[in-house]
Amino acid sequence: MATRHEPLSLQVITSPFLRNVDTANDGSATTVERRMFRKSLERLERINMIDLEPFSSESVYHQSSSEQGPSGDRKQSKRQNRLSREILGVDDEVLSAPDIAQLQSQEKQLLNKNQSSMNGSLNQTDVDDDASSVVFGGSIASTVPDRYGFFGGSQFSHDTEINPAMIAIFRKRELKWLNMLDDWEKYMTYKYKKVRDRCRKGIPSSIRPRAWQYLCGGGVLMEKNKGVFDDLLAQPGDPKWLDDIRKDLHRQFPMHEMFADSNGPGQVELFRVLKAYTILNPVDGYFQGQAPVAAMLVMHMPAEEAFWCMVAICERYLPGYYSQGLEAVQIDGDVLVALLRKVSPSVHRHLTKQKLDPVLFMMEWFMCIYTRTLPWSSVLRVWDMFFCEGVKVLFRVGLVILKYSFMKPKTMKECPTMYESMEILRHLHSSVTEENVLVPRMLKLPINEEEMERVHKKVVEQRKKAASSPQGS
Repeated sequence: MATRHEPLSLQVITSPFLRNVDTANDGSATTVERRMFRKSLERLERINMIDLEPFSSESVYHQSSSEQGPSGDRKQSKRQNRLSREILGVDDEVLSAPDIAQLQSQEKQLLNKNQSSMNGSLNQTDVDDDASSVVFGGSIASTVPDRYGFFGGSQFSHDTEINPAMIAIFRKRELKWLNMLDDWEKYMTYKYKKVRDRCRKGIPSSIRPRAWQYLCGGGVLMEKNKGVFDDLLAQPGDPKWLDDIRKDLHRQFPMHEMFADSNGPGQVELFRVLKAYTILNPVDGYFQGQAPVAAMLVMHMPAEEAFWCMVAICERYLPGYYSQGLEAVQIDGDVLVALLRKVSPSVHRHLTKQKLDPVLFMMEWFMCIYTRTLPWSSVLRVWDMFFCEGVKVLFRVGLVILKYSFMKPKTMKECPTMYESMEILRHLHSSVTEENVLVPRMLKLPINEEEMERVHKKVVEQRKKAASSPQGS
């Protein structure tokens, strides 16, 4: 049986605010680093500045004879940027689910029939618009995926024409990112603020897979642990975890072209990623909230790269989130409510009066990193910032959602009990979740990292006191 690996070791202080204080005091930081930490938390948000010891084939860490910094990622800088479907080596027909393919066939038959009746003079664009949309799973679905690969559902995006002038701006951003990735260590060490600002603007879609790997250190992990992913997959795994994974595969973005077919590349690769992690970490195994996170990664990169990014998320960004007991999530739920008191006292009073447990609404937000909550364009923007700045981004998103969902007094009056309030949070209005509204509000919140750490420390102390009080009585 594979044994539990040791925690990841960090080379320098990193940014997820709930972990900075612990890292600064654990003896791993030098005197200079501690001084920098006290002087400016903002400058020490360099997530990917990590030095991770390699895994063995038995999923056990061994000491490395020489250290390797993020520059080890440079080998990836020469890679060609490709879409996930190109990386997986499949075409559009393979990516289409059987039912979708059948609908596409029916549409073609309809087009042929119309063409024959019009002596072949009818173009496809002349067909009634209803021919390009069908009922799928009880909802309207398009037979043509949007730019993110969705055929329908809440994540479907109605594509709009891009202003030709914006194309030049997009290309310019791509070149900036390519130049930055070629000299990644220098930017993360001396120009982190520029990296952060560019992540906040949104990473170009063609660069996003590589950028995420660089930001979270997944590329370094994979480089230093060659062959480990295949070794993990070669092991049988725990039947209990594997059975749970199989039950959840079809639930992950069923309206996406990669996951609509049970035998398609999406579900197959997703199973491999989740299975490998349960073998790597048999103590925690598999938790339902990991599936959409892994699926998000599989959409953007091959399974092995997605796996190492998944390891970074579970072990570094959100440690304890997927462990038994979910204590880390409960603590962060209390922190979110405490921060809400400063951001919006009226909304805080409203939720507190109704005794609405934050775990009821924020668990899915945080554990799934908003993949099941926001429009897809907003999800991508949140992930870009999350990989760069850490878990504090999840708090900022949550605070914006809570504040602006109940901002109007009329809304509060319409929610006399927690049940109405939960309905508001389950069906968020687009005026709150659209990326052009959400991101600026996130960045304008009057909450800094020091405030977050102070609240977190206070919440932890309160929970410890509450846990020990029955023993003392």
